[in-house]
Amino acid sequence: MIRKPVFQKSNLILWIIGLVVVLMVVFGVQYARSGSITIQLKPGKPINLLIIFEQDHKPLSTQLLMFYPARAKAALLDIPNNTAVILKTVKRMDRIDYTYKTEKPSAYVSEIAGYLNVDLNGYILLDEKGLKDAVDLVDGIQVFIPAMVVQEGPPQVRLPGGAVMLDGDKALQYLLYKEENESDADVITRRQKVVVALLKRVNEKSSYLSDQTVMRRFTSAMKSNLSPQSKNRLFSEMAKVDPDTILLQKITGVNRKVEAQTLFFPFYDGELARDMINQTLNAMTATQAAGSKVSKIFTVEILNGTTTKGLASKTSSIFESFGYDVVAVGNAPTFDYDKTIVIDRLGDKEALNSIASVIKCNNFGEAGDYKGSIEADFTVILGKDFNGRVCVR
Repeated sequence: MIRKPVFQKSNLILWIIGLVVVLMVVFGVQYARSGSITIQLKPGKPINLLIIFEQDHKPLSTQLLMFYPARAKAALLDIPNNTAVILKTVKRMDRIDYTYKTEKPSAYVSEIAGYLNVDLNGYILLDEKGLKDAVDLVDGIQVFIPAMVVQEGPPQVRLPGGAVMLDGDKALQYLLYKEENESDADVITRRQKVVVALLKRVNEKSSYLSDQTVMRRFTSAMKSNLSPQSKNRLFSEMAKVDPDTILLQKITGVNRKVEAQTLFFPFYDGELARDMINQTLNAMTATQAAGSKVSKIFTVEILNGTTTKGLASKTSSIFESFGYDVVAVGNAPTFDYDKTIVIDRLGDKEALNSIASVIKCNNFGEAGDYKGSIEADFTVILGKDFNGRVCVR
């Protein structure tokens, strides 16, 4: 006798539960992917994104964009692709871009987030074609080139001198080329200027990009783990930033040969870079003091008030990496300063605290205490309490 199948309600319930779980997972992934930027914009928290320029399926330049929509403030930090780190995925020391995969750079992004101890909301990736398309869509980017650049290549480079508008092809040449005697710092600054110039055009073309079709074409030139809606919202907010106020920062360190390759070792094992990020994010979200000159790049004079030779020069690289303009380095009137002093000539308390926090100094002097040999917003006189990185009690 053939038994009829027995319908069991318990099985149906299990199937329904399983289906609900699957739908929740799918929805959760899509929500996290598409809503991350939107969520961050609501509570007024900073947004941290990696902007990656790619050449031949490898990262040519990686910039950490720190952006605070509530105050329309932003900073760019260059991350050398050959930075020496202990890679979590392979558990050995190698360059940070070792794990990079062009179609799925999530491991690379994760390594950077872990090394810098920063929460990343996502990444924007522009390969050669993507950069050209994005630049052409906003009718070019404007940069200043001190002198005409002519290189026979390959690839061939032809760039005019002066304040020029570059189309997509010329913008790619500007990003990729390198002069024979050009310093790494100059290359980094030039590549950061490409980001700033592109964001400036987003600002200038905000009305044009407000058209959803145009914005969709612009953002489709970029690969990202953000949804189209999130990218549209991001660039709509970025259009409110004055590009001339974007702070340009870099990680300082030294290059060393390790097993036939050159690796970049950040000073203080990356602690300086992590401090820089924390200070930048704190400054962005801090309540703006009345009269604070938020768009100004502050100038700093650094003087050595100790018998340690070269201390002021070494300290200048710390302040420069934070984005300050060190206009003078020299010796103090005497070499018997017991404590480091920061002198304010600008009258900006918020800026004074930011300058002092770079080296964790809490001693302040009056402008009349030391007039200085050069006009600078702040003078830092290093004392015996300064250990080369911070002031110690």
